[in-house]
Amino acid sequence: MRIRDVTPFLLRGTERYGSGATGTEATDQGDWLLLIRVRTTEGGQAWADVETLAPVAARVVRGDGMGAMGFRTLEELLVGREFEDPAELWDELYIGSVYYGRRGVAMQALSAIDNCLWALRAQRDGVELADLLGGRRRDRIPAYASTLFRGTPEGNAEAARAYRERGFRGVKFGWGGFGVDAARDAEILAAITEALGDVALMVDPGWYLDEDGRPRLRTPAEEDAMLALLAEHRPTWVEDIVHPEQFERYAELRRDHPALRFAAGEQQATRWELGRLLETGGLHYLQPDLSRCGGLTVARGLVEPAVERGVQVVTHSWLTDLLHGYSLSLLATLPSAPWVEFNVAQSELSRGVVATRLALESDGTVLVPQAMPEVDETFVHRHAVQL
Repeated sequence: MRIRDVTPFLLRGTERYGSGATGTEATDQGDWLLLIRVRTTEGGQAWADVETLAPVAARVVRGDGMGAMGFRTLEELLVGREFEDPAELWDELYIGSVYYGRRGVAMQALSAIDNCLWALRAQRDGVELADLLGGRRRDRIPAYASTLFRGTPEGNAEAARAYRERGFRGVKFGWGGFGVDAARDAEILAAITEALGDVALMVDPGWYLDEDGRPRLRTPAEEDAMLALLAEHRPTWVEDIVHPEQFERYAELRRDHPALRFAAGEQQATRWELGRLLETGGLHYLQPDLSRCGGLTVARGLVEPAVERGVQVVTHSWLTDLLHGYSLSLLATLPSAPWVEFNVAQSELSRGVVATRLALESDGTVLVPQAMPEVDETFVHRHAVQL
């Protein structure tokens, strides 16, 4: 296959990230969204989404590169290239952008491109993506609703009941100011656990706090108090509460809070960082985000070391059904796949990019798609801004 073009589509919306005081659904990043399309000279095309600072990442893909290697745009590195194995191009993209990249928006854009290359290879070979990634082991995966904490106990209880009634097997509440006021947190957790009944609860308190628009880390005392409170409610896991550069902290938390299980990985990128996170021994669940970690090439290489350590891989997928589709395809290949994250807080942009949305089945699972969700190109062009 030969790559014809790599095109970023920067979409503009009118909604903003956040949640309210009632059970009304929260909203993911609805102000900007970046999609990337890769086409081949043979007529194939594939799309992927990117959770990143979209206006910047768009220029990383298609912008003004420089003459020296290491300062090229990702499009410059790819157009005209032939490839068979998507992993062949990963190191070239990494090295070609190394002086401004390695992590952050460059790696996130690289991740989306990598996902597209895998989808293109599956198309060319006439096979399902899951089969290309190692072989489908299952047709459906239990889903947990992924959303934000609401501002009041009543609002959180209302939301929890709604997810339970829709049939989700688990619900993850995150961020939304949780972990600031211990008394309010206790009321919120009590309301949620009562409303959920036997539905699993996951909690993502966030690793920093937003206080009047200014970020800060929790103090060790605040962190320990929050974890002691969470331990009373026995969540399935507590997610991503450590500064992303403090890998070894998870091992300390696992030792100091043995009643809790910890999940992390969405903040890390590349096989080196995620491998280092695994090696700490502090995690029960590893959560690579396919739109951030380096794509399927990186994530599929983590499966064997995770299994060897007894760590479950549950991809982080807080974005569109494109990311859900890539995640489901990978999860279908794993020896065990207890959960798929299903973003119920999709904005107009996140909902609108696919022509037919993935749906929760009556048994609380989501089917592994045989093909990636089709992109609604009319919607994309209507919301795209000129680069």
